[in-house]
Amino acid sequence: MSKRAIRNLWLVTGVVAVILLAATLYLSREARIKEEAGYSATITGLNSVIYLRQQPDPTSHIVTILELGQQVFVTEISEDGAIPWAKIRTGEFEGWVPAERIAEGPS
Repeated sequence: MSKRAIRNLWLVTGVVAVILLAATLYLSREARIKEEAGYSATITGLNSVIYLRQQPDPTSHIVTILELGQQVFVTEISEDGAIPWAKIRTGEFEGWVPAERIAEGPS
């Protein structure tokens, strides 16, 4: 293989590496923006209602009652306790529900 061909292969390899790095940085930024901005979700599960709680704790004060299929906006996920909790907003209320009770996106 000639020196020119080898040089061209290295050039192509470098360009591909730069493109992959740029794509990785872009996707990382998009994920961070989504995490910071939150996302829409739907209340799911077998029970027809779920309690929106003041803190991520099953014994915390109940803020309001949510209905199955209700649209919410997830602002944070906490995995500090035994089960993960999602901090959500819906209308004028904000609080915590078990993360297993939400599904990302509209119903």
